[in-house]
Amino acid sequence: MVLLAAKIAFSAGFVLAITAAIERLGPRLGTLIAMVPQLAVLSLIFFAIEQGHAFAAETAFWNIPGMCATVPVFVGYLVASRLVPAPRWASIAAGVTLGTICFVVPAYLLSVISMPRWAVVPFAAVVCFGTGWMVRGLPDTVPLRRVAAGPLLLAIRAGTAALTVLTVTALAQVLGPKWSGLVAGFPVNSLPVMVILHIHYGRDVVKPFIKTFPAGAFGICLFDLVAWLWLERIGLPLTVVLGYAVALAYLTVLGWLRYAGSLSPSGGAGTSKAFTMPESRAK
Repeated sequence: MVLLAAKIAFSAGFVLAITAAIERLGPRLGTLIAMVPQLAVLSLIFFAIEQGHAFAAETAFWNIPGMCATVPVFVGYLVASRLVPAPRWASIAAGVTLGTICFVVPAYLLSVISMPRWAVVPFAAVVCFGTGWMVRGLPDTVPLRRVAAGPLLLAIRAGTAALTVLTVTALAQVLGPKWSGLVAGFPVNSLPVMVILHIHYGRDVVKPFIKTFPAGAFGICLFDLVAWLWLERIGLPLTVVLGYAVALAYLTVLGWLRYAGSLSPSGGAGTSKAFTMPESRAK
């Protein structure tokens, strides 16, 4: 019961905090905050407590290809929301559906492909930065007027996140470390945040989130790499601290580069025509 309560509290807290950060700080800075390892660290802690350090370390390794399957989720959401721009509920449903399919297919393929362990992190780098290059033409930020969040709205946000986390982790625990790591890659916190933003502000607001996520996701891969290599050697608390330090250092550098305009061909919002489709004015 304690672990169950912890899963609910932490998952709900992450989504509420990230959504508030994006609403208060803007999509550019708020999205970088959203890239801090969330489910990766929760999964590591819960699996280490429930299944042991060896199981948790192996799960962390498989979470790296799991993140490679996660990146296409956001590209799928982007494509679907452009193909179905309105009404808003249909656009969101299409985005979630295609995004989920874009996770399931790569996750299955990565589970059956025999890849040397030394190649997993370079492969993740290619996926993350290659996808980041593909969506480089999306805006870095967009204006938004914060929606007043009453108790009902906060409860819906928290409940959606908690239910998703409980479902995914419950499925993962019966599948062994390989599929646990792959399934834990599903964006159970980031996807609800994106849906919430889409509901309240329209599909343009999710574009900076989608632009930032691929490169930011590599920070989660680095956290998982540290967890895989060091969990059984130095224990859970030190591993979490070390993994967070590495991920935060990477995200700090990434944030500085994005602020300086080094990741955009125009030094800011980007003018590339990557993923350009006919846009409807309907949101």
